[in-house]
Amino acid sequence: MKKLGLLVPLLGLLAACATKPNFAIMEKVVVDQNTGITWAKNANMPGKPLIWRGDDNVNAYITRLNETNFAGYADWRVPTRAEFEQLIDYAKGMGYEKDNMETWPYQKLLQLGFAGVRDYDYWTSTRYSPEEMFTADLANGRLRPKTENKPYLLWPVRGAGK
Repeated sequence: MKKLGLLVPLLGLLAACATKPNFAIMEKVVVDQNTGITWAKNANMPGKPLIWRGDDNVNAYITRLNETNFAGYADWRVPTRAEFEQLIDYAKGMGYEKDNMETWPYQKLLQLGFAGVRDYDYWTSTRYSPEEMFTADLANGRLRPKTENKPYLLWPVRGAGK
């Protein structure tokens, strides 16, 4: 029984450490020090939703970022479904109640130091079907397939898990 008495405070300490941010916030980027993924600090860099295919699309925007070496890098890309899931899980781990807007993932990410995070769908690079890509809804944290011809937000990343 004595061992259990020591284990409970230790588990509480480990849980407290696990909830501490693992992000290095910089001027233009935020680096996830656990995964090596670099997120653009501004989660709404294009300033408007973009379609996946067609004129002024997601890929054209990523190409422009890379051509201009945004933040000193030329390997920007669209995040994967798994990368968004991990970011959303982290945000929800900070306290989430579906009926309390103050606890929604986009709010928690703003509190961490990201900028421009919206309660809207963001593109992932993960395909669901020939005409659909997964999107990440940062209001409720759900990832669902959406058609390529609808406009959603773009949040560029670089590094890790391509």
